[in-house]
Amino acid sequence: MADPRRIDYARHNEEGRQVWDAYWAGNPIRVPVGNYTIGPRIWVFDPALNTEGITWRQFSTDPETMFQCQLKYFDYLHHFIPQDAEMGIPAEGWNIFTEFSNYTEAAWLGCEIVRLPDQVEATRPRYQGDRRNEIFDRGIPGPFDGIMGTVREFYEYFVERARNYEYKGKPVQVTQSWHPIITSGPLTIAVDLCGHEILSDLYVDPDYFHRLMDFIVEATITRILAWREYFGIEAKPEKGGLTDDCIEMISVETYRERILPHHRKLMDAIHGAGPHMMHLCGDAQRHFPTMAKEFNVNHFDTGFPIRFETLRDELGPDIHIQGGVHVDILLREDPATVARETERILNSGVTRGGKFIMKEANNVAPRTPLANLWAMYETTREKGRY
Repeated sequence: MADPRRIDYARHNEEGRQVWDAYWAGNPIRVPVGNYTIGPRIWVFDPALNTEGITWRQFSTDPETMFQCQLKYFDYLHHFIPQDAEMGIPAEGWNIFTEFSNYTEAAWLGCEIVRLPDQVEATRPRYQGDRRNEIFDRGIPGPFDGIMGTVREFYEYFVERARNYEYKGKPVQVTQSWHPIITSGPLTIAVDLCGHEILSDLYVDPDYFHRLMDFIVEATITRILAWREYFGIEAKPEKGGLTDDCIEMISVETYRERILPHHRKLMDAIHGAGPHMMHLCGDAQRHFPTMAKEFNVNHFDTGFPIRFETLRDELGPDIHIQGGVHVDILLREDPATVARETERILNSGVTRGGKFIMKEANNVAPRTPLANLWAMYETTREKGRY
């Protein structure tokens, strides 16, 4: 573990500010490192950090436990995880938020929450076989029903708890909960609700498939708009984003014909003209050009596998791409291997045009050696020059 006493945070933060200012001004001085997909599970599931033995079940079911763990996680993030972001104790105070992972939409729509030891929550498909039409009988739940009521309860607890609260001499501010105002995407939700048999329905029972997709899109729009009103934020921001990881399991032709219309209905209802950002994990690179064209996407957050050698040519010079070293390499290999993989990506051609951000691919795993994250960061600082 890097010793935070040996990091010159003021110098680091000034360098990071210059890197990002130059990047967004269109005159990058080097490839930025940041925008990590990372979360409190790296703290909870690491016994070297979580010396109290707090379980994820405790974290996700007790608001005070979540509140305190979030502060400790962000403290760790600010002092040890290298990226072109503010490090050290934040000048303006700590920004924390409730964390409920990606199970909330399926749980809100009636699926059972499954909590396994040493894992984040998941859900079990409910609407299968004789129960496949039950979801329509249940109808769209209220925006604050079920798990969404728990999310609101935790958020309101956080807001009240943070009043006049300081952590390491700085105030604590609470950002709105993200999960009620974003979506994993209608096809991904459909798979969560019905299991992978819904992908067969896409071809053998298209009437049911599209009825379900229409239901999911309508429910998602209703929930997001209600929560935006609750948070007092803009109902239909000009810029936004979309994700739907399960499109990696279908062809471009099937996507265009059978999924894109549902995406368009969703995007038209909750976002303006853009430009937008798209996150897609998995083997979804073949869909990127379609997304860029159809939804005015100018920024892709990628996972793995990604063919960086072809991606820039596929998308052109004007689209921002963020991605990088496979999380399993970061978790299991040594710093020299990480450095070589980082340099390979930097030399792949993806940086051409100056619109590439180096990060992990995708979601830093608990117990990832800090030496490997530093290897990716320092290699990019040295080799990611224009």
